[in-house]
Amino acid sequence: MPPPVDGPLGEDLRLILSLSAAVLAALLGGALAARFHQPTVVGYLLAGIAIGPLTPGVTAEPELIRTLADVGVVLLLFALGVQVPLRDLFAVRRVALGAGILQIAGTAAAGAVAGVALGLDLRGAAVAGTALAISSTLVVVKILVERGELEAAHGRALVGWMIVQDLATIVVAATLPALAGGDLAGPLLLAAGRVALFLGLAYVVGARVLPPAFRLVARLGSSELFLLAVMGTALVAAVTSSAVFGLGLALGAFVAGLLIAESELAHQAIAEVVPFRDLFAVLFFVSVGMLVDPGSIAANAGMVVVFVAVAVAVKSLLAGGLARSFGLPTRSAILLGATMAQVGEFSFILAEEARGLGILAAHAYDVILGTAVLSIVATPFAVRGADRLVAALEGRTAVPESAAGAGNLDPVGGRGGGHGVRAAYASDGRPHVVVLGAGRVGLMVTRAVRTRGFGCVVVDRERRRLDEAAKLGAQVVYGDAASVTILERLGLPEARLVVVAVADPLAARLAVERALAINPHLAIAARARGGVERTTLRRAGVGRVADPEVEAGVELARHALQRMGVSGTELAAIASGLRHSQYGPQADGGGHGAG
Repeated sequence: MPPPVDGPLGEDLRLILSLSAAVLAALLGGALAARFHQPTVVGYLLAGIAIGPLTPGVTAEPELIRTLADVGVVLLLFALGVQVPLRDLFAVRRVALGAGILQIAGTAAAGAVAGVALGLDLRGAAVAGTALAISSTLVVVKILVERGELEAAHGRALVGWMIVQDLATIVVAATLPALAGGDLAGPLLLAAGRVALFLGLAYVVGARVLPPAFRLVARLGSSELFLLAVMGTALVAAVTSSAVFGLGLALGAFVAGLLIAESELAHQAIAEVVPFRDLFAVLFFVSVGMLVDPGSIAANAGMVVVFVAVAVAVKSLLAGGLARSFGLPTRSAILLGATMAQVGEFSFILAEEARGLGILAAHAYDVILGTAVLSIVATPFAVRGADRLVAALEGRTAVPESAAGAGNLDPVGGRGGGHGVRAAYASDGRPHVVVLGAGRVGLMVTRAVRTRGFGCVVVDRERRRLDEAAKLGAQVVYGDAASVTILERLGLPEARLVVVAVADPLAARLAVERALAINPHLAIAARARGGVERTTLRRAGVGRVADPEVEAGVELARHALQRMGVSGTELAAIASGLRHSQYGPQADGGGHGAG
């Protein structure tokens, strides 16, 4: 470590040197991980271990980096709240609340049994088991965002599930003094009162103060002032939640994001925050690595292995099974379980408080930290394994499901993975459009098709969305858009076009492959996010792909050229060239083989 310097300048210099060491180590670690085709988060964690105070060599100050990492947690949860409106969370409340509570209880029990078997006393084992049951909101959201699955069925369920876990941590933390010999009812009632008071205050401020304040700042026309308003809202909400109500930084930031999500300025707010969020989120992973004591982990290797097994294998299987039993499709349940296979940031807080109260032994605290690092490293590989498992299962079930036909459907939970059909499409033999997914994109297509009076059938698993499609005059089918049983009920042989508007990349690919198996000459158009997803769907047989980012770029370029006097044929040619550079040749109609 650089020699200490006295005075205020010394504190500033230590902060800059520690930040420099963390950023450079993260850059090197992330680059090496990417070079060997591993997730960059693995490199960030190893970088933190390398510059931590418990390993030889260059050392940064953990407390300084941890403070900056807290900013990353705040910005990530704030951005998540903006991206996932309250109505989407309400739609998954059943699986998130019911399955989430059962998962916490089941994993905590398994961890406690393992802890007692490994020599911990009952109180310490209970805390350790609960810590293992809590996953990392930061890791989960990062994986969902990188894979473009935040709006997928398992993505929305996971966001709600993480909120349930975070709230459960607050409740458990309130009971820790009772485990140390204090009162139980008092802290629990106080915690419930704090949560209710904070949420009530947040609602009043969000409904009465934030909308006019943000509109006023936006009218000033300064991007810097708007950024300050967004950052200030996130940080003040987080600090108020933590310092005043004792509920933690993350909950306050998330609630602030939810409030702004209802504003017309939500998209601009998320655009301003994302660059800062990504930088500070990297520091979070580095700070976790810096806390790890390799010597203590080596000395308690057996306990670490068992705890990692509970946090990764037991929790994944339990979460996936519960998600399936609460109605998610099999593939979504498998991906949900794999994405939760780690120990999270709230577990650190819980373990640290328990250690301070004398409930958790020092070596058990080190083991939980080591388990967190190893489980976070394992999570991306678990998700990759889940992808392969889902592909294998879907490949095996596709033929029998198709062969079974659609004649004996149970209206509540029939074949096709237990997805019931609430309404089947009544074909009149005329061409029609099939829309898979009734989100914003799917409903826009439905509205356009119905405006001209064409037949349209819409498939989705959310009744609220189907109700909106039905109001537009479309026929609606409740079920999984990737299920062969559902697809066989949509009149695909007579369909003029299938529009795949589901947000889940895997479900989109499966829907394309299975729809083409029913009608090989079917024309298919699909939404896609990013080059990898575009390529995957084109190879699966999609004739026309639309990427929201590409389309936004083309439209903005077209507008810029139009303002500069370019028009007519030249403008259309330039826009077509921009699309061709991103998509390649695309089919305008006919079967999937075109283009």
